[in-house]
Amino acid sequence: MDETYEHHRTTIDGVRLHWVRAGSGTPVVLLHGWPQTWYAWRKVIPELARHHEVFAVDLPGLGESDPSPHGAGVRIAADLLDAWRAELGLGRVHVVGHDLGGPIGYGWAAAHPAQVRSFTLLAVPLHGFGLSELIARAGLWHFGFFSAPGLAEELAEGRERILLEHFYGHAMESGAIGPADVDTYLRGYARPGRLATGFAYYRNVPADTAAIADLARTPLPMPALAVGCGRAGGPAPLDSLRQAAPHTHGAVIEDSGHFLPEEQPGPLLKLLRPFLAEADAARPGSRPVPDEARPRP
Repeated sequence: MDETYEHHRTTIDGVRLHWVRAGSGTPVVLLHGWPQTWYAWRKVIPELARHHEVFAVDLPGLGESDPSPHGAGVRIAADLLDAWRAELGLGRVHVVGHDLGGPIGYGWAAAHPAQVRSFTLLAVPLHGFGLSELIARAGLWHFGFFSAPGLAEELAEGRERILLEHFYGHAMESGAIGPADVDTYLRGYARPGRLATGFAYYRNVPADTAAIADLARTPLPMPALAVGCGRAGGPAPLDSLRQAAPHTHGAVIEDSGHFLPEEQPGPLLKLLRPFLAEADAARPGSRPVPDEARPRP
């Protein structure tokens, strides 16, 4: 399926980033989570590309993108992505982040607000703004396991499919991530160093929590949308982002697990398309809110 997209590689500060592009219009940058790659957006890109120039980037150190020599952190990745944006001459972009891509996208919007048209957070709360509470409430054991230096790499080497299928499990039950999709993800995560970089993002949570707390001293000035998953955290993303962007609006897609862009692309697009259109129509600094994106009682 990925043959329908343009694949590109751009080197920024010595780091080669892999990305795909489709469509035309105001630019939308899609940031995936772990354990995924740009491919997580395959069901969303075609519809968004009808009205936007869509870019789906492999996060630094994941998929086919090189890791940053400065480490795996929210602010490091955000600054690198903004430099990539400038290199491509994109101007102001919409940023949409799922899972790990969510806090990275927030870091991008908060650190470079003049370059971001809107920010959308999917499926996760931010570090320091509800993430630790969700980890405890939902029993997200992997945060602690991945934080032990070197242990997860040793145990997962040669067993990448077992590890990844554990996390895809609920989405696989719904058919949203099938065996061929797992094969595609495995090609990315079997590359040398990719699992280690993914774990490094988890090990950087304390530093990222401090970085996000510092950025959150200034509320986001651009339109903000948060979408939660009824079967994975509920309204946690909306409750979280509102603490850093008080005028955030959003909703919960009830019949979705964590892998929202793959499990429920239709309902997600129903929220995202009017939000992006309203943000394009608004003057900088305002916060348009489409009716579809308002939380329902």
